Amino acid sequence: MTVRVSGSLWILPPSHALWVPPGVVHEIRASGQVEMRTLYVQPQVAPRPEMQCAVLYVSPLLRELIVRAMDLPALYDERGMDGRLMKLVLDEIALMPPQPLELRMPRDPRLQRLCDLVLGDLSCRASIAKLGASVGLSERSVIRLFSRDTGMSFGRWLSQAKLLKAFEMFEHGHSVTRVALELGYASPTAFAKMFRRLMGKAPTEMLS
Repeated sequence: MTVRVSGSLWILPPSHALWVPPGVVHEIRASGQVEMRTLYVQPQVAPRPEMQCAVLYVSPLLRELIVRAMDLPALYDERGMDGRLMKLVLDEIALMPPQPLELRMPRDPRLQRLCDLVLGDLSCRASIAKLGASVGLSERSVIRLFSRDTGMSFGRWLSQAKLLKAFEMFEHGHSVTRVALELGYASPTAFAKMFRRLMGKAPTEMLS
């Protein structure tokens, strides 16, 4: 699934979930056959302090707790076993570290056009200077404006974009080698290095 909130985009592999604070308008799109489970949490017992969206890894324990919670009645006994189960769900959610699966989009219309060009062909190895020239910006302007609008360098944004595309391709059954080559990496090893740097695990570990 992909979730869009204002100027950001998140992709959710099956092993992940999105924490959405109260009052945040969001759009969800699913690719292929998807079964989704949604937990609604009262703000006063929210297990996470973030007031912004965050992608969370769903541990095997949390996954089974959520499946079990789906069988509970809407008005479950908060002081009994059902209540203890739901408190454990909140405890597990609180422990989950946020994952770098967000892609922030710039506000500047010229940078938006530049991003559209890049997203249309993530295997392209054009320099920042060449990409900037195609939308009327110098290399220096791209670097400065990109950091201002997204809070990250263009290189980091590009890695994020490739990471999101990689997860999408993995969901369609593509191998690590094919994903690496289609995203413009010289070798699967180079791709795996980027993946481990951002996710803390090798692609094969994340997908097993």
